[in-house]
Amino acid sequence: MWYCKMYFPGRHEVIESDAFGTQGAPSQRKVFPFLESLLSFTELDTGKVAVALRCISDDLESLDRERVTIAMVRLGGLADTHSFFRVLYAKWFYLHSVGFKHNEGKVTCALEELRSLSEELPLYQKQIQRFFELILDIDKAGREPSRQIMRYYHFDQPDQPSDPELFPFRLLTTRFEPVDGDTCAPVLYANTVADMISFSLQTCVERSITVRRCKNCGRYFAQTGRVSAEYCDRTPLDGQSSCRAMGAFQQWTLKQADDPVFKVYRREYKRRFAWIKAGRISDSEFYAWSEQAREQKKRCDEGSITAEEFQRWLKES
Repeated sequence: MWYCKMYFPGRHEVIESDAFGTQGAPSQRKVFPFLESLLSFTELDTGKVAVALRCISDDLESLDRERVTIAMVRLGGLADTHSFFRVLYAKWFYLHSVGFKHNEGKVTCALEELRSLSEELPLYQKQIQRFFELILDIDKAGREPSRQIMRYYHFDQPDQPSDPELFPFRLLTTRFEPVDGDTCAPVLYANTVADMISFSLQTCVERSITVRRCKNCGRYFAQTGRVSAEYCDRTPLDGQSSCRAMGAFQQWTLKQADDPVFKVYRREYKRRFAWIKAGRISDSEFYAWSEQAREQKKRCDEGSITAEEFQRWLKES
């Protein structure tokens, strides 16, 4: 029997799947930073995904051999686009391998799932965003998700939150089992995309993990480390340096801008660099001086020499 598993060991998340459900290593295994799948799901272009899902469901329903093959290829591409769609691919790969005619009831249910999912994706995104704002966002909801969740969910009916815009928790199939060799963790055996969303949100509340909008890119990130972190370390959308690296550089720049010692050092550095173009010193002489200047500034920063002594060295060197 096919499976798609999801679990959160430490500060990571793992999604494993196998269309045949054989024992041993799964056919697919992906490791991501904690909550990355859910965060990236909220950023998907649901319009494009919905079109793809409708085309796939039409081709699968046709039972035409060539169209079904095309649909399976598209479904595999969708699974590669986002890890939450891996559950769809594993399920349909299994049904295709054993034959649609031998599982008509399951095929009918799976087709209905594809059609409804194309309509539900935008709703899921809105519900997750609302959950972030009311439960997990540290700047809006505070540091205690478990306390916040009691305000908005009636746990005799967890699928009916008091706020209709919140994501309703699903009844999940989980097992506590060994993961990554030497540890144990709750493992979700997902049947739908909604299962994976529900498990991700549930895990955040259980571990009291909050989220925050990055000060640089504006995207949400999970606070698995310092709750004071303001910059994310997620994969940049533009392929440049991570926001955390850029934020550290910006903070360093602001700090140096208010540092009188750095201002003197930078002014003298620029003046000496200009001497190269003027022919007053050679490149090697400049770089030798710059190494000495950096060392003297370091001594000044550490308190080994005073700011006045450093400035005097700059003038006399």
